[in-house]
Amino acid sequence: MLEILSHQYLKRFIRSHEIDWDHIYSFGRIVSKCLQTNETYLINSEIFSTNIWLPALLISIFLFEENSTFVLSQDKIEFLKNNYLGELKSLGLNFILENDQIIFSNHRVSLISLEKLLGDVNIFNSSNHRIIFSGIENIKEDLKNYFRISFLKKNWFHKFEQSSSKSQKIISTYNLLKKKFFLRKVLDSRSIFLDKEEINFLSNFFFENSSYSDQFLRVSNALSAGWACWVTLDDINFEWNFYLEPIDELSQIKHLLINNKFVFLSALREDNFFQKYLKKERLNIDLVMNFRSNFIENKILIYVPPRQMLPNNPMFTKNILDKSKKLIIFSKGLTLFLSDDVDLNLKFATELASIYGKRVLLENIPLFNNEILCASYTWWINNSYCIQSPEQIIIPLLPIPSIKEPINTLTVSYNRNLSKDWFREFLLPEAIQKLERSISPLRKNAGKLIILDGRAHKRKWGRLILKSIQPSKQINYMLPYD
Repeated sequence: MLEILSHQYLKRFIRSHEIDWDHIYSFGRIVSKCLQTNETYLINSEIFSTNIWLPALLISIFLFEENSTFVLSQDKIEFLKNNYLGELKSLGLNFILENDQIIFSNHRVSLISLEKLLGDVNIFNSSNHRIIFSGIENIKEDLKNYFRISFLKKNWFHKFEQSSSKSQKIISTYNLLKKKFFLRKVLDSRSIFLDKEEINFLSNFFFENSSYSDQFLRVSNALSAGWACWVTLDDINFEWNFYLEPIDELSQIKHLLINNKFVFLSALREDNFFQKYLKKERLNIDLVMNFRSNFIENKILIYVPPRQMLPNNPMFTKNILDKSKKLIIFSKGLTLFLSDDVDLNLKFATELASIYGKRVLLENIPLFNNEILCASYTWWINNSYCIQSPEQIIIPLLPIPSIKEPINTLTVSYNRNLSKDWFREFLLPEAIQKLERSISPLRKNAGKLIILDGRAHKRKWGRLILKSIQPSKQINYMLPYD
């Protein structure tokens, strides 16, 4: 009944709105069906990076006469409040809006961001509740950002009273550790990894002083839970900062996932990450569905030079810069230079700016068709929805997570101690997901992907990454003189 009724309302809505998505009715029916079962669904579609799917989902959950929660970004919450709620109300859906609560006579729909969800004790500890969770492709990074504790110098002196014995002890401990950490400093490295003795010392210290502040208590609880921790040094101010983060961030919300019913929405073309991520916690998805987006999907043209250098070659940077300059000459559309190496991006942007001037941008939104954009993977993923599809994407380095990052170093060590294949279970899946999200716009215009990382051909895992890019077509040359 819900499927039929939702279809009727959606049909009436579409009569006065042009919605450019052939699968919107099918999507609405699937959501309606899922809401009435005890199963968990995962729905994948690049359409979820837009807003045109929202009416179909809203109609289904509005007509579903049980309380539900819709998890989405704060931007999307504001968008639908300003654009869709009034129009849906005019269809005869009788509700009031109060503090992001859409209240009907016998049920309500809560609109909530992930951050607020995790901070809402009632929802977080709920059972048998229906939750529609969009943006699930970002779950790993979102959880890391939420749970990460940054314990800075100011947190040590939250209740600073110089005369009190507790304050004196805290000051003394901070200064003692500062001296110790700076003596251990390695040239060109800001991070200090702690040994068991140091972790035990800090665990005891924060436990004994957990009543000093809420932040002290959080650190104490994190240390007792075995969270990864490290120190960074500030050479300029001669200060040190303490960071903590769960190695297995998904375990922090396991009870939420186990005790409730979910519809997960992922903006990935198809899932190659989230299901494996859930299985680590023995959590399963009952049904996975993939919907095509609102554009004709073209094959990505992939070019990987057969004799490309490895990144550890001293001539690697010069080689990729020379090749990239040649590739840009023949490009009429947007060229995207994509790398998580900040120094490489800056060097590339600087060199090209000396040739092409203001056409070269460093993580700024392009205004014209023939610009050259240098960006990190994360910046591009977060901003690609408002930027034209590139004609070509040049990738000098495949997005393997850097083990120089403290949390990655500690995660690798943790998995190695458990005799797990840390590369295939941790680094490789993250690289594949990040690459997939980054190159997705190329399918709109059969754009070209140029990979200048020699490991794509010369390493088995590099060939696995190439194989994961589908649909695609590898080409043997890019320039007339290749």
